[in-house]
Amino acid sequence: MRGLRRPHIGLLALILLAALWLRLASIRFGLPGLNDPDELMFELGAVRMLRGPTLNPGWFGHPATITMYLLALIDVSVFLFGWLAGWFPTIKAFSAAIYADPGWVILPGRLAMTAFALGTLLLSYRLGERLFSRRAGLLAAALLAASPVHVTYSQIIRSDMMACFFLLLVLLVALDIMERDRRRDILLAAFATALAVTTKWPFALAGLAVVGALALKLSDGRIGARQAGGRLGLFCVATIGFILLLSPYLLLDYPTVLRNLNGEGQMHHLGSTGGGFLHNAAWYLKGPLAQGLSIAGMVLLVPGALLLWRNLRARLLLGPLILGFFLLFCSQTIVWERWALPLLPLCAIPIAAAICALAARAGPRLSLPVTAIALVATIAPMLLQAQADARERMNDTRQIASAWARAHIPSGSTVLIEHFAFDLVQQPWHFLFPIGDAGCVDAKEMLRGRTGYGSIDQARGTRSNVDYGTMAPDRRASCRADFAILTQYDRYRQERRAFPVEYAAYRDLIDRGRIVAHFAPAQGKIGGRVVTIVAFDRP
Repeated sequence: MRGLRRPHIGLLALILLAALWLRLASIRFGLPGLNDPDELMFELGAVRMLRGPTLNPGWFGHPATITMYLLALIDVSVFLFGWLAGWFPTIKAFSAAIYADPGWVILPGRLAMTAFALGTLLLSYRLGERLFSRRAGLLAAALLAASPVHVTYSQIIRSDMMACFFLLLVLLVALDIMERDRRRDILLAAFATALAVTTKWPFALAGLAVVGALALKLSDGRIGARQAGGRLGLFCVATIGFILLLSPYLLLDYPTVLRNLNGEGQMHHLGSTGGGFLHNAAWYLKGPLAQGLSIAGMVLLVPGALLLWRNLRARLLLGPLILGFFLLFCSQTIVWERWALPLLPLCAIPIAAAICALAARAGPRLSLPVTAIALVATIAPMLLQAQADARERMNDTRQIASAWARAHIPSGSTVLIEHFAFDLVQQPWHFLFPIGDAGCVDAKEMLRGRTGYGSIDQARGTRSNVDYGTMAPDRRASCRADFAILTQYDRYRQERRAFPVEYAAYRDLIDRGRIVAHFAPAQGKIGGRVVTIVAFDRP
C-alpha cells in the first residue's frame, strides 16, 4: 500500500476491525455441536490425510483440496500447541479431546476462514483503489464488511471464502499484467488461478481476468496477436501444471474425482432445488444478492454498471466475471446462497464507484452528506440483518433440542440422531446415526474411529443428504430406538412432492411412535431447522 496516507490507513483499519468484531461475535455458534454438516466433511478429509499419512484427502467434490490441506496444518498446529502446553500428552489424548469437543479443531478452522474473509476485504479495497479511486476502495471494503451473507460464510469451514480470496488475487495480478510486461505476472496469475480451482471448481472463471488483461494490451497495440496467444497459452499450460502440483490426486485418484462430481451434480437437492434460468435469476437477485448488498446497493449497482462499462480496465476485468458467475449459477438446477459469494466483492466495487460519482456530482459542499446518506442506506440494513443472523446462529433449534433431550431422555436409552450432536455425546445413551446403505450405525464407535472413513464414504454413495429418509429401505430395521431426534423430517414434509419416498419413510417412522417435542425457528431470534423428537414404546 505504497503512498497510502495516514487517514486512509486509519479508516481501512477501522473497517477491518469492525468486520472482525462482526465475525468473531458469534463464531462459536453451535459448538461443540456442528450445525453445518459440511464442516465435519472437510475436517474428515484433513483427518484422513493425517491418519494415512497421505496427501490424498479422499474427496474432491469442490474439490476443496487447498481447504483440507489448510485444515490438516491447523490440526497439527493445535496438537503441537496443546502438547507444549501439557494439554495433550499424546496423540491419543488429543483424539479423545476432539471426540469430546470438536471445537478444538473446528474453532481454529473457522478463525482461518475469518482471516481469508478479512483478506477479501483488503483485496477488494486494493482493486477498488486501482480501478477507480482510493475512496471507492474504502467504500467497497466497508460494504463487504457489513454484508450479512459475507459475515455468515466468514464463520463456516467451507471452500467458498478461500476461493473468493484467490479470485481477487487473480484480479490484482491481472491488473499487473495490464500495466506491465513481465512473464512473472503470467505465472503468478496461473498459480493464483490454480489455487482458486483446487479450492472450488467454478472459480476456473478467474482465467477470464487474464484474458481481459491480454485483450486490453492487444487492443492498444502493446502486444501483437501472436504474443497475446503465446502468453495465453503459457497461462493455460502453467495453470494446469500448478493444479496438478497442488492437487496431484485429481489425476492419481480420478475414479474418486468422477464419483464425487457425480454426487455433486444432483438434479434435485432438499431445500435447494432451483427452477429455470429466469426463476434462478430472480432467486439470486431477490435473495442472497439483495441481502448481501442491500436493496439500496442493488439500486446503486445500475449506475455502477454504467461506470464499469466506461472504465475499460474495470469492464474487461470485472465485467466478464460478474456475467460469467451469474450465468453459470442461474443455469444450474440447484440454487445455493453461498454461490453468490464471488459476486459480492465484484459488485461492491462498482457500487462504491457509483457512491463516489454521486458525491462528486453533488459538489464539494454536499459531497460528504451524500456519501454518508448512501452509506447509511446500504450499510444500516445489512448491519441489522447481520445482527439478527448472529442471534439466530447463537440460538439454534438443535441446541434447544439438545437441552430438552438432556432433561427428559433417561439414561440407557437408544437415540436416533440425524445431525452432528457432539453436545450430546457425553450423555449415557446409545446413539444411532443413519448412513445410506450401511443403515443405522453406532455413532460413538464411528467417532472413535472404529468405522473407517472409506466405509462411510462407500455407504453414503452418491447421496447428497445423509439422513433417515435417504437410507436404504432394507436397513431401516437397524434403527430401532427409544427416541429419535429428527432434523430433516420437516424439510421433506415441505417438499414431499419432490421427495415422496423419503417423506413416506419418515411418516412410517413417526406413526410408530409419538411426537413429544417440537422446536421451530423464529426469525431474528431462533435459527436452525424444525426439530421433531419422537418417542417409541419398545417391549
